[in-house]
Amino acid sequence: MAQRQRNDSTHIPSVRQDNSRPYLTQKTLLNSLHAQQIFDRGYEMCANALFSLSVVLRFIGSEEQAQEVDALVDTQIDQTLEEIRKESLRLKEVAEGNGIETAIGYTSAKTIDVQITSPRAIKYLAIIREFDAMMAHLDALWLSCVITDSQYARGVYEWKRRILRLAGQIRQLATRAVLAARRKETGEMADESGTARVGQDRDLAAEVAGKNPPEDD
Repeated sequence: MAQRQRNDSTHIPSVRQDNSRPYLTQKTLLNSLHAQQIFDRGYEMCANALFSLSVVLRFIGSEEQAQEVDALVDTQIDQTLEEIRKESLRLKEVAEGNGIETAIGYTSAKTIDVQITSPRAIKYLAIIREFDAMMAHLDALWLSCVITDSQYARGVYEWKRRILRLAGQIRQLATRAVLAARRKETGEMADESGTARVGQDRDLAAEVAGKNPPEDD
């Protein structure tokens, strides 16, 4: 039996695949091809990164610094989710204004068993599901000739790019955290006397949080 090859783009150095991690399973119906593609390309990558952030940052600096990064990620996720909902509502109102029914069907809808491995992973899944719901309105407008082929293609492309870019940004943040944690664990940030370790660990935490390290007095 053929085995699924590991996608290197989803691999976060700190997330060892042989470690036993808790997870919840949630069944999710994705109707549109575009939502299915976002899930295939972005969900595992983002879920691994979010798990890494939840764990790794607690080993770097203080809990306060870790919470700063948590807040940054939460803001990015919540903002994207809110803007998708607003766009979905706008498209629904346009459809209703044109007397269009949005209860359309899809030829290859998929029900997926999704592993939820961190509290924020379910938020990224919510973004994909909201995008799928938005696509129903966009598809109805396109099939009813309210929007052109070009408008349809541009709208799909821009939203897919934005949602996948969010996953990439979270992955980048997680990777920086992992590298900082590894340097801390191996002692690479300590000088020969060991006196600089505390200050450099503080600087690493600030770097992961997206800040410039404080200058020495």
